[in-house]
Amino acid sequence: MSEMRYLSLAKRCALKAGEILREGFNRPKHIEYKGMGDPVTEFDRRSEDLIVGMIRERFPDHAILAEESTDVKSSSGVRWIIDPLDGTVNFTHSVPLIAVSIAAEVDGRIAAGVIYNPILNDLYEAAEGHGAYHNGRRIRVSAIDTPAKSLVITGFPYRRDRVEEVISPMRLFIEKYEAFRRLGSAAVDMAYIAAGKGEGFYEEGLKPWDTAAGCVIVREAGGIVTDFYGNEYRPENRTILACNPAIHPLMMEVLKNVPEPE
Repeated sequence: MSEMRYLSLAKRCALKAGEILREGFNRPKHIEYKGMGDPVTEFDRRSEDLIVGMIRERFPDHAILAEESTDVKSSSGVRWIIDPLDGTVNFTHSVPLIAVSIAAEVDGRIAAGVIYNPILNDLYEAAEGHGAYHNGRRIRVSAIDTPAKSLVITGFPYRRDRVEEVISPMRLFIEKYEAFRRLGSAAVDMAYIAAGKGEGFYEEGLKPWDTAAGCVIVREAGGIVTDFYGNEYRPENRTILACNPAIHPLMMEVLKNVPEPE
């Protein structure tokens, strides 16, 4: 039952970090840029410091991988994968689609994950074998099975040298699917797929901290998570496709023709 212990800690960390992000949401912020379209604020760093500190206090021998600099190695078999603020561009513009994302990886599998939007007070959680929940209510992916009734969600990579590879499948989805959205937070995107608020999410160029928690939440909600080419998804993969079971093969038919990013 270690996954439930890890889930409990992840929730406590996410809720405490959420207090920091709420505090800074409508405030002026000091913004630095790691690259084009990739900002970081003092609130990203404060959130990460708090989460890492709480995990180290409880499990000092665990590995930790977090977005803003933490990469602690360990032979314990457990690795925490943390995004202290997913959707920083949204945050800097006071758009309330942001999240704290925390996952516990045990012996190479994602065993527990939490995605928390502190502005909307949306808490999504899952532990392997125990189902997925939104604010305490069990959730499932949608049962919609036709593109004409399906909402597709995506994100745009930081790299600007693959514009055609990004736009090409987008054209096909816009033509054949009911609606197409770009929300600005991969963690929120995946939580929404798990809750049946969309049928499919895809993106390339993400990092482990963007998707690890969402991966277990979508799977525990009955969804399928792979790369564009149908391989089982791992946090280090360069592409991700998360859908309900009916829409997954239909979206993969389009995405399998996209050249894999280097």
